[in-house]
Amino acid sequence: MGKKLYGADDPALETGVRGTGDRPAAPVLPRPRAARLAVSTIFFVTGAAFATWAARVPAVQDRLDLSAGQLAVALVGLSSGAFLGLPLVGGLVARYGSRTVLCAGMAGYLAALAALAFVPGLAALTVVLALFACGNTAVDVAMNTQGVLVERAYGRPVLGGFHAMFSLGGIVGAGAGALVAWAGIGTGPHFAVTAVVLCAVAGVAVTALVPEPRRTAASGGGSGPLLALPGPGLWIPGLIAFCALMGEGVVNDWGAVYLHEVADAAVGAAGAGFAVFSAGMVIGRLTADRVRPRVGTTGFLLGCAVVAGAGALVPIVSPTVPAGLFGYGLLGLGLAAVVPVVFSHAADLRPDRPGPSIAAVSAVGYVGFLAGPPVIGFVAEATDLRVAMLVLPALMAVLAVLATRLRRA
Repeated sequence: MGKKLYGADDPALETGVRGTGDRPAAPVLPRPRAARLAVSTIFFVTGAAFATWAARVPAVQDRLDLSAGQLAVALVGLSSGAFLGLPLVGGLVARYGSRTVLCAGMAGYLAALAALAFVPGLAALTVVLALFACGNTAVDVAMNTQGVLVERAYGRPVLGGFHAMFSLGGIVGAGAGALVAWAGIGTGPHFAVTAVVLCAVAGVAVTALVPEPRRTAASGGGSGPLLALPGPGLWIPGLIAFCALMGEGVVNDWGAVYLHEVADAAVGAAGAGFAVFSAGMVIGRLTADRVRPRVGTTGFLLGCAVVAGAGALVPIVSPTVPAGLFGYGLLGLGLAAVVPVVFSHAADLRPDRPGPSIAAVSAVGYVGFLAGPPVIGFVAEATDLRVAMLVLPALMAVLAVLATRLRRA
C-alpha cells in the first residue's frame, strides 16, 4: 500500500498517535484485532441484510401483486437512493466521523429492511427502497472508511478481506432467505427477525470500531463541503471503479441470460453462472491482500484487468456452458478486489478526508453499475447478445490503461 504507516505491534498503538506535518497520524488501536473483527462484522452484516431483501423480491412482488413493470419502477427507488446519497454521505463522514454515520446509517438501513415486508403498495415500496438504499450507502462509505483506518494501522492491505466478508454475508443471507421461503415463512417475520438479529450483532461490533484520527487546523477540522465530488487525483480511481462495477452489473443482469440464450444452457445451469462468478469474487477478495503488496497497486490492477478480460473473452470465443462457467469464474476473480484497491488508493491520496474520497470514487463507479445492463440491452437489440458482451473485454482493456495512470499524492 506504499509507505508503511503503522504495524499492529507499533508502540504508538498503545500510547498515542504520531503524524508528520499536516498528514494525520494513524489511529490509536489499543486492540487492533478487535477493531479488525468489528469492521469485518459490519461488512458481513451489510451483505447479509441486502441479500435478505434480494432473496425475497419475488415474495414481495407476489404480496403486492406487482407486474414486472411496476417492480422495475420500485427498483428505481433503490438505485436512485443509492446514487443520490453517495456525495452527501462523504461530506457527513468528514464532518461527523465514520462511526457516527455508520451507526445512524445502520439503524436506518435495518429499519427499512423490516419495513419492506409491510409496505401497503407500490408508492410506499418505492419510498422505503430509497430509504433502504440511502442507509446502505451511509454504511457502505462509513465502513470502507473504517476499513481504511484499520489498514493504515496494520501498515499492510486488509481491505480486500473486509469486502470478502461482505460477499460471505451475502451468501449467508441469500441462503437463509431461500430456506425461509422453502419453509413457507412470510417476509414479515423473516425481515423483522433478521433486522433485529443483525442490529444486535452490529450493535456489539460498533463498540470496537476505530476512533477517528485527530484533525489539525490545516485539515479544516470538522468543516468542509457537504457534497463529496471527485477532485484532482480521484477521477482515475473513479473511472477504474466505473469499469469494474459496470462489469459486475453486466454479469449480474446478463450473465445467466447469455448462458441460456447463446450457450443453450438449461435454466438451472444458467443460474449457476452467477454462483461461479460470486465464488470467484470471494476467492479474489480473500487473496488480494496477500498478493497486492508483492506487485504494487498498479501491477495488481493490471493483473486483475488481464484475468477479468480473459474471463470475459472465453464465453464469447467458445459459447458453451463449460466455457461460460469457467469464464465467469475468471471474471469474478479478476474483478473481485478492484474496488477495494481503488478505495484504499483514493483514501491514501487524501489521508485526512478518506470518507469523501471513497464516496466520490463510489459515485463515479456506481454510474457504471447502473449504466452497464442497459448498454448491453441496447447493443444486443441492435446486433445480438454475443456481440454486445464484447463490451466486457473492452472495459477491461480501458481499466488496464487507467491503472497505468494512477498517481500518488
